[in-house]
Formats: sequence, C-alpha cells, structure tokens
Amino acid sequence: MSFPLRDNILKKIASFRSFLYLPPFVVMGMTHYNEMENDFIIWPLGIAIIFIGFLIRLWSTKHIGRRTPSMKKKGKELVNTGPYAIVRNPLYIGNIIIAAGLSVLSKLIWFTPFVMLYFFALYHVVVLYEEKKLSERWENGYLTYFNEVPRWMPRLRNFHRFKANGFKWTQALRSEFPSLIYILFGIFIFVLKDLLSSMR
Repeated sequence: MSFPLRDNILKKIASFRSFLYLPPFVVMGMTHYNEMENDFIIWPLGIAIIFIGFLIRLWSTKHIGRRTPSMKKKGKELVNTGPYAIVRNPLYIGNIIIAAGLSVLSKLIWFTPFVMLYFFALYHVVVLYEEKKLSERWENGYLTYFNEVPRWMPRLRNFHRFKANGFKWTQALRSEFPSLIYILFGIFIFVLKDLLSSMR
C-alpha cells in the first residue's frame, strides 16, 4: 500500500540528507560544555573509532561500487556479498561509527550517544525510502534478500559470501577518497577547536 504524503516526506529527507548532517557537527564545533580534557585518551580513541568506521565503508564500497568509472556495475545487480551478506546497510553503519569517532574528538563524550542516535534516526528514514525503491526495482529478488539479511543488526552467517565478487581494493580506496577528505576535514575542525580553546 502506498502513502503519498509519507513517501514524499521520506523522499525529501533522503534527498536533502547532506544538509541534515550539519546540526550535530555545529554543536560539536561550538560547544565547550563539560569537555573531557585528557588528550591521551581522546585522540587515540577517536581516531581508532573513525578508522573502524572508514574500514567498514571501504569494505562496503569494494562490493557495491561507487563513483569511479571502473565501478559502474553498481545498480546493475543486487549486491549480497561482503558486508551486504550480514547486514543491509553497512555504509550507513560505517558513517554512524565515523560520526561517533568525530564526536569523541570534539571532547564532548556525553554528546556521543546523541550523535549516534541522531544519525541512526536519519539513516533509518533514508533506508525506509530506499527500501521502497529497491523493492520496486528488484521485486522478488530484493524480497528474498530483505527476509534473509537484517537491516541494522549484523547476522553473522553466510561467511562463504564475504570474499565473493567485489572490486579491487585500490578501486574501492580511490572511490572512497572524497569520503576520506571529509573525514580529514572534520578532524581538522576539532584540532582547530582544541588549539583555539587552549589559547583562551
């Protein structure tokens, strides 16, 4: 059953999600309330969390393909290998983890759960819209995948699919270069925040 108003709202949110990324980062960049001051914990922990999130994105991109001309196979077949064998939205999970890591670098440890909840809610709405489009495109093939693989909580089975298919790691890394630039820019913002804070 179709609900035009609901579908239109989901479409708008999915289309303008890039702008919805900004509010939590504005808060993190401008807030100094109850900061954790131990840099020997904050920076290694934050960078490690970001690195884990980026590796998940890289692994996902290796299988689904993005951006580069040699990875145009995306969209021509339903991907169910690599991380897509255990969870349907690994790219978004990687993004949530990256956002959590950046939140740690902002020194607002107390704010990190809110950041994760915010991005989870945002991506959940986006996923609802995308699932409708995928089901229309792939029909029974997607319905089977939908029933076998969870939306958010990885189901650790189908290990035989982990190494199946996929693009080269170099292709995936080249495709993820813009994402890496955004991550480095986010890190730079919090380095700058730290420096300005120390000068006060």
